[in-house]
Amino acid sequence: MDDTINDFRRELLNLGYCKNVVVNYPKYAQNILDYIKEIPQKINDQHIKKYYQYLKEKPKRNGIGTISESHIYSQLLAIKLYFEYLERTKTIKRNPYNLRIKQATKNERTVFTQEEIQILYKTCQNSVEKTILHLCYGCGLRRNEVELLDLKDVNFEQKLLFVRKGKGKKRRVIPLTEAIVKDLKVYCITTEIIRNNNEESFLININGSKMRGNNIYNLFKRILKRSQNIQHENYCLHSLRHSIATHLLENEMSIEMVRDFLGHTQLGTTQIYTRINFLKTKLQQ
Repeated sequence: MDDTINDFRRELLNLGYCKNVVVNYPKYAQNILDYIKEIPQKINDQHIKKYYQYLKEKPKRNGIGTISESHIYSQLLAIKLYFEYLERTKTIKRNPYNLRIKQATKNERTVFTQEEIQILYKTCQNSVEKTILHLCYGCGLRRNEVELLDLKDVNFEQKLLFVRKGKGKKRRVIPLTEAIVKDLKVYCITTEIIRNNNEESFLININGSKMRGNNIYNLFKRILKRSQNIQHENYCLHSLRHSIATHLLENEMSIEMVRDFLGHTQLGTTQIYTRINFLKTKLQQ
């Protein structure tokens, strides 16, 4: 394995990428080195195009069909990040990656309408379910951000929620509406009796311990399953985050403010939602 691959893995880990990225992206970067049989300093744009063509024609492990577009996109994204890292650390003089590959459409980019969000809230059967909607939709938190949220991170007096361990270790502050503050207070009161004395996590299970991401997702799916007239298979927990971003843009919040609300580093990432909003508007016309 090339030494730069181990350095790249440490970089991903230090930047706070999820375990799946830290494990797989260095492997994807190593794959192109193995295929081209060159050191990183000698790889050029033609090598990358050749590897891209190889990926498009590569069969699945079972020999039936080729690998999916989403998997190809993940491999190319890993290669792009790898060469950006090498250029940033001056390991190479110029980044050879210049492919313009459009990401395959994913279900996670499906957004709820504002009417469907109201249906979800009305379907909630307890304060825990409503709190999950508030955190994932009302505050636009990622699943791991909800999981890492502590009691001290919610300031009821100032109506602020602090994300201290966001993606890439980025911190941000989210203002809370009166309705969200009221419901979060109710949740804290109703769960206080079962909370373990040393448990600081905001969301807890019925045994008083920290609620994990899978439990959060399963509770969301229960809400969704009870909601009538919503196509369940088209949505995931992350759809709530995409939905609040789209709805804020629909309500004429500036894209810069939406970027800060979501905790994006690059404005280009937030612009994904402007395209979603545009397509949605065109379909309604």
